[in-house]
This record gives sequence, structure tokens and C-alpha cells, in this order.
Amino acid sequence: MMMKKCDRIKGPTFPIPCALHDLESAPYNLLPYPENFDDDDEAARAESFDALVFQLEDGNRIISSATIVLFEPEDEDEEPWNDEERMQAIYTLVRKASSLAIQTKKRLIDILCEAVLSLHRILNDFATSLKKGEENAQQVVSEEFRAAFSFHVYMLYSMMFSTESEAKGSSDIREKGNKVENVQKNALRLICAEAMSSACIAMCEHKSHLWQRGVGDEAVIMLPCRIAYQMLESATGLKARKAVCGDIALKMLAITIDSFNNMLSQIVVALIDLLHAYEHMASLVAELCGMVNENPSNRLGIELIREIGRLKPSVESHAGGKASGIKNLAPFISELAKLRPRLVMNSASQILPHLDSEPYIIRSAVVAALGHILVYIGSSESSAQNNEDMHTTTNHDLSKSRNSLLKVLTKRILDVSSYTRTAVLKSWISIVKAGALPIDQLMSVTTIAADRLMDKTVMVRRYAMQLLTAILEHNPFLGSLDPKPYQDKLAEVYEKVQESMPTDIKDARETSRKDAEDDETLRKIDEAALAAAIADAESMEQSDELSDKDAEFRSYVKALKFTQSALDFINKFEYANEACQCMLLSKNTSDVTEALRFFVKARHFQLPCAVSGMKHALALMWSSEQSIQDEVLQAFVEIFLCFPGTDGKENLPHDQIAHNLLILVGHASISELASIEEALCKLVKSESIPANVFTILWSIAGKSKSDTRAASLMVLSMAASADRLIVDSASRLRLLLEVGLSDYVEDRNDWKVVRSAACALQRVSLASMDPISAKAVVLEHIIERLCIIIRGDWCVDEKRNDTLTWFSAAEQSIDALFVVSEEPEVECADIIRKMTGTTFGYSGEKKTLCHSLRLARFFFVLGHIALKLLVHTEYLSSSLLRANAKKSLKQQEIADDANERKKAEGVDVTMSNNEAIEAELGVAAEIEAENERRFADISEQEILGRGIIENFIPLLVRVIGNDGGNFKSDILQQTSTLALCKFMCISSSFCEKHLPLVFATLANAPSQDTTLRANIVVGLGDLAYRFPNEVEPYTPRLYACLRDSSTKVRRHTLMVLTHLILNDMVKVKGQVCEIAVCLRDDDARIRDMSRLLFYTLSKRSNNPIYNLLPDIISQLSQNSVKKEDFRNIMSFLLAFIKKERQNDMLIEKLCQRFPKCQSISQKSDLTFCIAQLKVNEKSVKHLIEKFGLYKDALFDDEVRKTFLSIVSKAKKFAKPELKESIVDWEAKLNNHSILGQENEAVSEKASRAKAKAAKRANKKNKKKTRSASQKSPPVIPEGNKENIIC
Repeated sequence: MMMKKCDRIKGPTFPIPCALHDLESAPYNLLPYPENFDDDDEAARAESFDALVFQLEDGNRIISSATIVLFEPEDEDEEPWNDEERMQAIYTLVRKASSLAIQTKKRLIDILCEAVLSLHRILNDFATSLKKGEENAQQVVSEEFRAAFSFHVYMLYSMMFSTESEAKGSSDIREKGNKVENVQKNALRLICAEAMSSACIAMCEHKSHLWQRGVGDEAVIMLPCRIAYQMLESATGLKARKAVCGDIALKMLAITIDSFNNMLSQIVVALIDLLHAYEHMASLVAELCGMVNENPSNRLGIELIREIGRLKPSVESHAGGKASGIKNLAPFISELAKLRPRLVMNSASQILPHLDSEPYIIRSAVVAALGHILVYIGSSESSAQNNEDMHTTTNHDLSKSRNSLLKVLTKRILDVSSYTRTAVLKSWISIVKAGALPIDQLMSVTTIAADRLMDKTVMVRRYAMQLLTAILEHNPFLGSLDPKPYQDKLAEVYEKVQESMPTDIKDARETSRKDAEDDETLRKIDEAALAAAIADAESMEQSDELSDKDAEFRSYVKALKFTQSALDFINKFEYANEACQCMLLSKNTSDVTEALRFFVKARHFQLPCAVSGMKHALALMWSSEQSIQDEVLQAFVEIFLCFPGTDGKENLPHDQIAHNLLILVGHASISELASIEEALCKLVKSESIPANVFTILWSIAGKSKSDTRAASLMVLSMAASADRLIVDSASRLRLLLEVGLSDYVEDRNDWKVVRSAACALQRVSLASMDPISAKAVVLEHIIERLCIIIRGDWCVDEKRNDTLTWFSAAEQSIDALFVVSEEPEVECADIIRKMTGTTFGYSGEKKTLCHSLRLARFFFVLGHIALKLLVHTEYLSSSLLRANAKKSLKQQEIADDANERKKAEGVDVTMSNNEAIEAELGVAAEIEAENERRFADISEQEILGRGIIENFIPLLVRVIGNDGGNFKSDILQQTSTLALCKFMCISSSFCEKHLPLVFATLANAPSQDTTLRANIVVGLGDLAYRFPNEVEPYTPRLYACLRDSSTKVRRHTLMVLTHLILNDMVKVKGQVCEIAVCLRDDDARIRDMSRLLFYTLSKRSNNPIYNLLPDIISQLSQNSVKKEDFRNIMSFLLAFIKKERQNDMLIEKLCQRFPKCQSISQKSDLTFCIAQLKVNEKSVKHLIEKFGLYKDALFDDEVRKTFLSIVSKAKKFAKPELKESIVDWEAKLNNHSILGQENEAVSEKASRAKAKAAKRANKKNKKKTRSASQKSPPVIPEGNKENIIC
């Protein structure tokens, strides 16, 4: 192939071209291919490329052992080593690198790298020889060497640029592919990067030998930097960074910056562009700033911060400039502060203005940077304290900077963005963990964390809880934060301070106390004296010489301040406890998890809030999410069973575990006890609680006093729910009899212990028990004691509280009696007979008076026994059904076996078998139906109709009706009403007959007796669940209890209705409006429960809230509900309308109600509800069509504004054809509004005129009446007529 002959490059220099193909023009004049290049076919082309490579390899062998003399030819006609042929060959190979074979390409790279390394070696040797000679130390290399060096570096750059571009364009370097090929590519990258790094080091170390006066060629110097930028663009992760040799790229940039001051501005501009363009560059550029030389200053970091400070993100976001890169650039601020905090601190004035920037991400980055700076200041102050040579001035400056930055950080916690608030909390966490938080800031930061627990954002709440935990872990006080020792210490130290305070202060205090008239004045005098004493002690700190008395006084004051600070610190966590407990109720799992972990940590420091918080947390044992249950159990184990910090792996001593369980159960409510029992059952089943703990609890129960004994038995009964053997043995039952039912409790009337013992007895099993065994003998004694307790023989009638505590013990004792007795009905009959005798007198003995508490106990026992008899009957019925089913199954198995044998003998059993099955099924069904009828008859007729209980029903009714006003005792009324409700749960006919009496009692109950009304509401809920048809007519009267003045009654009513509605026992009708009003109740629990009800209803497939909303809106609007309450309620309910069809239909229904409204306020309410719904094209068209229905209300300014807000919403999504209709609609709204206001003004004027006319007419009528009365003769009474005539 004929090639154009190229001219030789004029001169020895090699200026760096703008692009590789520029080498084909002047002054280079290279050709795409050499003259003798053969490209007739692929084989010839490959051979030509190989020939060029061989030529270059020969040249490399020359330079590998050459010196600088090679580039200093003595004869001008002598060809230099880097002649035209070598340059042409390299250019051709590099230009066609993409079409080279892999092996040829690898050889080319090796040639270029080897040449660059050889040139670096020659330059090093040259510099070394000059240093030894000392004569020509500033001598510069020849132009030929400089040109060869520049040319080979540029060609290496071009090769690397081509390779990186090809890799970036074809596929990401992290993409999966041929592993061997990837390894080879990465190896070539490494070779090239090391060679380019060598060239960069050569230029930086020997710049005075490469260029005159060390002023280098910027184009050549920037080549390593330019390829470094491209390498860093692809370093998106650890693997990618290693693959593209990111560390070498950073090193090249760092040494270039340190060696060439004039290159800094170009590098800064390039780095800013990279920061804007790539997300991963923030950490890389920050690391680069850390690699740059700090002496005298980190110029790169300063310039980058100055450039970032000049940015105006809010302006750029509107201008469409670099706003997209702010997200990538902002993290650089925090990354740099993490690596070089002092640098950022000195340039803080450049970045602090960004705290007012609009993008939250740059505000968050600045806040994070402030956190790193404060951590640095804290560590510097610690070093200064340890280093006595540290200058006091420097320490003072750091302290001043710290105080300023702390103020900024405190202010930022109120940022509008949750991300920035989170960044603030993260900064506080890092400061606290680094020990850099000043003592005087401890209380304020704790308050900030406690307040943020109520933040609306989950992320902020999570980090606020982590901050509280970090503060707790790094608190400056002692290991235990139990307030009791601190309170005792405070009282002791306070007395010491009063005794040792200066005489003048003490005398002044005593003089003032003599003139004080009340306790408040005395308290103020003591506080003033204490403040004066503390001020006096603080002034003593400046004195070097103190007497022993003054030194002692100052030490007491310090102890007082420390102890008071500790108590204040503990109170901060008690204040946060309420918010932590609210987080336990959050729908977000993260909130629950963080709260539980906080309680674990609080327990490690003996904070009181840990136990109370864990009691609330145990309610989550009933959560439907298994992960939450597991987290609660883990927290339970770490708090009560294991050593702190062992993650539940190392148990506490067994006696300590027992003590912790007693603390947990003590003073727990009924709901908390149920949750504790659930947790203990799971832990006992998993054998997480050592068996020896229960042995210790039995020992404690036998030796301790009332509360501890009751708590021990309660824990044992809970554990026995999972493992009956804890209680169910002859020895344990005997111990239980002695501990819980013996003379000890009889002498003290300790009903708490009795109740706990009865709960434990309910875990006993009678299955397969020998009647003559020791267990049976013990149970006989237990039954005897239970009967005595149930009868209330130990109760003292004159002590009201004695009977009140007996009720719960008697209830559990009756439950236990039905468990441990084989014939509980016989025992119950005997109890009733004996109680009848003690209450009303035995046969032959008549009592005219009976104590109200005794009668109350009698009715309580009657009611609970009747209810337990019903439960016992149903249990026997189900047991019989199971036994019959088991018997039938066994008979069927026998018949099948017989049929198999007959089939084996060849007998046809098909017909006989079918007939036998049909006969068996018919008989079995008939027997089952007969058994069900008999048990139903027992429940309906026997318990109340033909038993001993029947005799007392008339008396019970008389007491409830307060016949003759003789039964006014509140306890008697409560127990008798409760007994009647239990009777009504047994029989439907009895229930229907006495429902009027129950509701009459509810209506006539005294206003102060909230317990009676609450009990009746709960009883009615049970009746509605058992006999819904009988209670259904009285449902409105049940809803009416939601308006009761008592919070307790309203809460019980809402709880009952919630259960009935969610279980479909009560139909959701218009009365649900009463529940909607509860959304604005004063009690938080009522509000939460009503929200939960509506939320649960909205999750149902038919969404009943949609059907209820029109009636709710109508009734709320008609009732006297405050405007604010109405709008809050409807905003909450209308948010559940998600479907577009329901949205449109609801708007249509609300529009139809405008003509029926009787006041403008009702129309305003309807308009508000329409505005809360989603506006779409269909709804807008409907509102325009129905304009006539609401145009009469437009004179009201609020109605008009609400409709105009709907118009503004519609304009945002309306299509062009709809926009015209919307504009016309808006004009009609404004016109009718003006017209309506004029008409309303005229109407008001006419009304006033009419009123004035009526007033004038009334005055005229009064005048006529007065004049007529004056003209008429006086009326003479009949008795005086004769006297007048005479």
C-alpha cells in the first residue's frame, strides 16, 4: 500500500496535542500508518502490527541500559533514540489499539510502561550524578530527553484513556463476566497506573532538571492528573477502586498538588466538577485532602471549602444549574470534617451560611461537619489537660469555638427537615460517645433527646432514643442511677451544708425564719440561704489558702451540687419515660425495638422507669408480629434474668432472678399480670428460667410477709400455666395450703395472699388421681378452706375495705373450687345454704336487720356461682360430645376391621355395611341432639329456675330497685346489679325479662357512683355478646353512655362497643356518630380507642365507614358540636375514603343534602367535607352540574373560599377542555357570592325595619290600653256596695 511520506518534526520539542489525532497535523505531521505498512488483508495487517511492536521492543532494549548520553548526540546528523520511525510506530499502534489483538495490545502497553520507567531511571541517575558533582547541580536535561519523556507519557496517557473509555462504555467494571479476562484487564490497569505514577513522581521530584528554573510544562504535568480523574470516576466502591487503581490516582494528584503550586486552581475546578457529577467522589476527594501536605496549610482543602462556600444552592435550584449535583457535593463537607476537623473548623465561616440554604442535604452535611469538629475539640481539650506544655490561649480559643458551635447545633434540632434533625441527633450521639460533651450541656442535650421522642418522623425518634441511650451509657455519675441513695445522700449533705455554712449566712437565715409566717416563706428563706452559701463556696475556689473549716464547707457544697445534678439527671429520664411508653404503641417496628432496648439499658443503671416501662412493654406479647414478641422476650430476659451487657447469655444468681420477678409482679394491674403471665409461660416452656428459681420462690412464700408472699404465689401460679408440676404435687399443695390458706391469712385477713393461692390452685389437674393418695387428702383440706373463704366467715362487717379486697379473693376461690373439686355443684349448694343462715338467720331464727356488706357478699357469691355453673355445664357438654365422638370413631374402626376380615373370607358386606352405618349415624345424631337439648334445658331452666338460687331472685330484684329506700349502700347496689347481670347471662328469657330493670338502674344511678354505671355497661356488653337479639332494641341507650360525665364510664362503654362492633354482634348504624365524637374526647385513651375502631373498620373489604359518613356528617352538623371538633373529626374520617368511585359518590350524596340544611353553618360543614375529598375530573363535573343546589349558600364568605380552594385544586390537573368549564364555574361562584351578599344585606335591612315597625306598633297598643283604663269607672267590690249606697 502506498503511503504519503511525512515530514520530520521540526525541532526536538514535543508539545502536548489537544487530541490524539492532532499528531497528524503540524508540527507533528505523523501519518495514520507508516509508509511500509501492509494492510491488504487481516493477516498482513496483523503482521505489520507485529513488525511495529518488534521495532519498538528493539528500541526499549537500547534504553533499558542507556544513560542520559543517549539523548545528547555529538553529531547533528545522528538519529536520536526517539526518532521519527519510533514515534510513527507508537502513534499507529496507540491510534489503532481497539483493533489490535489482545496479546499485541498487552505487548504495546508493556513497551510504553517499560519506556517510561526507563526514562525515569535515567532521570534519577542524572540527578544523582549532579548531586555528587555539586558543580552543575542546576543543570537541565536536553530537549531530546524532554521530548522523548513528554511523548511517551502522552502516549501512555492516550493508551490508558482509550482503555478506560472502552471499559466504561462497554460495561461496568463490577459487571459479572469472564473472571480470567477481568483479572487480565485489572493487571494491565495496574501496570499502566504504576508507570504513570512513576512519570508523575519523576516530574515532581526532578522538575528543576526537567525544565528551566523548575517551571514545568503544564500540559505535561496535567497528564497524570487527567488520567487520575478518569480512574476516580469509575472507583464507585471498594472492588472498583481496587480494580481501577484508585489509590494510585489519589497519590498522583496529591504529589502534583504538593509539588506544583500553579496547578492547584486547575485541579480544584476539576475536583468540584467531579463532586457535582459523581456521588462516590465525596469520600475520595476528602481522602485526597488528607493526603496533601499540611505544612504550612492544606491549600487544597481550603480552596475546595472556599469554592463550596461560594455556591448558592437555592438560586441554582431555580436556575437549573448545578442543583442536581448538590446532593453529591454536600457529603464532602462532612467527610472532610471527619478526616481534617481542624481545617474545616478554621474555615467554618465559609460553610455556616449554608445552614440557611434551601436544600436540606447541604444543611445536614454542615451539621454533620459540626459534630466532627466538636468531637475534635473535645479530644484536643483532653490532650491539653494531659499535656502541661499546651498553651492556655489555644485551649481558650477551642473552648470559645466549641460554645459557639454547640449553640448552632442546638438551634438546628428545630430544622424543618427531618433529615437535618436526624443529622443533628447523629452528631450529638458521636459527641457523647467520644466523651466530648461538656458537663454543663448534659441536661440540655438530654432534654433535646427526650423532646424529639415525640417527633412525627420515625427516623428522628429512632436516633433520639439512641441519643438517650448513649447519654445513659456515658453519664458522669456513678454506675447506679437508683434515685433512693441519691435522695438519702442529698438530705445528709444538705444538713452538713447547713451546719458548716458561714456564720453570717447562718445568722441571717435564723433571723429571717423567726419573722416567717407560713411554710412557703420558710422554704424561700432556706433556698436563699443555700444559694448564698453556694455562691460563697464558689468564690473560695479562687483562693489558694483555705482553713480546714472552709475547705470542708466547700467539699460539702460540691457534694450537694453533684447529688442534686444526679437527681435532676434521673428526673430527665423519668420525664422521657412517658414518650418511650408511647413509642411502644407505635405501628412502626423500629420505634418498638428502640424503646425496648432503652428499657434494657435503663435497667442496667437501675432507673425506676425500666420496670414500669417493661410492664407496659409486656402488653406487646399479644402482638400479631412474631418479631415484636421475640424482641419483648429478649428484653425481658436481659432486664430480669441476665447480667447486664451479656446479651442474655449469662444468668443472674437464682435468688436475684426471683427478687426481680417479685418486683415485676408487685403492684401490677390485672392487664399487666396477664401480659407477665404470657411472657413467663413462654420462658418456662423454653427453659429460660432455671428450675431452682421456683424453689426459692416457694421458700420466700413460706417466710415472707403479706405483699411478698402474695407476689411469690402469683409468680408460681403464672409459671404453673406452662408447667403444672411447679404446683401440682402433694408436697407443693401442702405447702400452698400452709402458706396461702392457713391460720396466717385468717388471723390477718390477708386476701391478697388468698387470691394468689387460689390462682395457683387453678393450675391443678384432677386427671388420673387416686382417691386415697396424699394429693387427694390435701385437696380435701384445701376445698374445706376454700369454702370458708368463699362464705366470707373471716370478714369483718364494720371494715369496708376488708370486704372490697375479699371480692377478688372470693372470685378466684370459686374458680379454684370448680377446678379442684370433683362435685363443685354440691360444694356450692352447701356454701349458699350456710351463707343464707349467717345472712338471714337459720331455721327457727329470724333476723330483722342484715348488714349491707354481708348481703353484698352473699349476692356476689350467688352471681359468680351461677355463672360458673353455666361454664361447668358447657364444659360437661363438650366433654360428653368428645367422648361420644371418640366412641363412635372406635366403633367405626372395629367395624372396618370386621369388614376387612369378611372380605378376606369372600363374604359380600356392601349392603349390610351401608345399612349399619346409616343406622349408627341416625342413632348417634339422635343421641347428640338429645344431649344438647338436655344441657340447654339445664342452662335455661335448671340453674335459675329449679335450683336453690331461684329463691333469692325476688330479693335481688327488690334490692336493685331500692324498695322502700332501704338499700342505699353503694357496694350493695354494685354487687347486686353485677349478680343480676350474671344471672341474665345464663338464661335468655330471664335476660329479656329483667333488661328494663337494668337500664332503669343505669339511668337512675347516682352521679357519683361511676363504678355502678361502669359495671352495668360491662355487663350489658356480655349480654349483647350472648343474647344479641334480646339486647338489640336497647342499643341506643347503650350508645348514650358515651355522653356520660364520667371518663371511666365513657371509656368502658367505648371498649364494650368496640368489641361488639368488631365482632359483628352490634350493627354499625347511625349511633356510631357518638363514637365519632369520642375522637375529640378529653381523655387520650378514649381518643386512641376510637381511632383504633375506625382504623380497623376501614381495613374491612366493604369499608363500612363510607356508608356511615353521610349520617355522621348530618348528625354532627345538627348536634351542638364545636366547629373545630367537627372539622377535626371529619378530616380524620374522610381520610379513609381511598377508592375513586366512593369518593365521587360521596361528593354526589353531600351535594344532594344542601337543600335539606336548615342553617348556613350546616352548609358550611358540608362544603368543608367536600373540600377534604380528592378532586378529580368526574367530581369537578358533578359539582359544576349541581351548582343550583348550593348557590344559595355562596353569600357566606367561608363557603365561597372553600369552593374556590376546590377550584384551585382542579386547575392543577384539568385538561384544556375542562379548564374552560372551571373558569366559568369560578366566575359563577364569585358572581353569585356578590349577589347573595347583596340579597342578604337587603334581607337584614328589611328584618331590622320590620322589627322597628313591630316595636312602634307595640308601643301604640300599650298607650291605647292605658288611656282606656283611665276612662272606665272604678270597679266596686260586691261586699262594699251597700256601704257606699248608704
